[in-house]
Amino acid sequence: MIFYVYFGYLILSILLGALFKIRRVKQEYYPRVSLIIPCYNEEKVIREKLDNILSLDYPKDKLQILIASESNDATNDIVRGYADRNINLYEYKERRGKTVILYDTVPQADGEILVFSDANVLLKNDCIRKITANFYDRSVGAVTGLLTISNAKASSISWGESNYRGYETILRKANGKSGRVLNPDGAIFAIRKELYSPITPQRGDDFELVAKILLNNKYSVIEPEAVSYENASITPGAEINRKIRMVSWFLKSSMILIKEMALKSRLDLIFQILSHKILRWFSPYFFMALFISNCLITDKGTLYRLILFIQIIFYLTAVSSFYLNKTMEKNKIPALLKLINYFLIFNYGFLAGTIKGVFVRRNSPVWEKVR
Repeated sequence: MIFYVYFGYLILSILLGALFKIRRVKQEYYPRVSLIIPCYNEEKVIREKLDNILSLDYPKDKLQILIASESNDATNDIVRGYADRNINLYEYKERRGKTVILYDTVPQADGEILVFSDANVLLKNDCIRKITANFYDRSVGAVTGLLTISNAKASSISWGESNYRGYETILRKANGKSGRVLNPDGAIFAIRKELYSPITPQRGDDFELVAKILLNNKYSVIEPEAVSYENASITPGAEINRKIRMVSWFLKSSMILIKEMALKSRLDLIFQILSHKILRWFSPYFFMALFISNCLITDKGTLYRLILFIQIIFYLTAVSSFYLNKTMEKNKIPALLKLINYFLIFNYGFLAGTIKGVFVRRNSPVWEKVR
């Protein structure tokens, strides 16, 4: 199961992408686009974000910019300073969470294409243009861009996240060949407005929206040239909290989506959501089962004792890597130790996230930022 989660499904996706490659047309296309940025207390980054958006090379008369804000710091005042530059601010006094304010803001969008981007994410100059070229083909319902980690060298956590996103990009490209990218990057992705159909006003995140689009028999693809930039978490605590909230939230969404997929006899999508999402979230339990079962059969032969020894060394190395991260200079920490350190944090977040997702009956759509 561990091999399948991290390697088998990737290999299978590459093979399926080659066997069931879709034919689609991509060319320059300039529909009306509504770029929506949700905000909560983004005073430190919002000015740079707005300047970045205004520098995009997409036709200004075809680009509507909407800031959906529930901020109580200086964010709204900064945005108002751009009112004469085609920046539309929608203020929400109550803190209800990203998905809810997006649900309330989307009706104000007049674009054929909705592009969602986070306030702390900077877009490459041609990002929107590269995305819309994919929508020339009417069979395409969703497009995800390529997020690059700007501070990959800041810590073992950001280094690990950068490499993990590289792994996810390979998987997205493989699934994209068959038009089945299930995991768009929430930092930059786009959908046709007519296909905006959240599960509920509280459940309309990137993964949920794209799963619904696939259910409606439209393609979801990746555009590797639509590049954006973001700083990743640099501390273990911040990354663990991010994983916990993500998994606990999406685990319940996945159950809702699987039920809808079953009602529509979409066994292919159920297989994909199980392989790509749920089994990966539950991989910590496979590791625990591997270790416990290995302990019980060490008397069966030298091979089992050797495998147990390797596991013990792996976990001891992972624990010691935490202390090395605190004492050694970042550029002197071996890459293998960084990888093991991130992998342990990664799976601990999944373990805590699944427990919270199963036992906490109601999760709030309101999340605290980790930055």
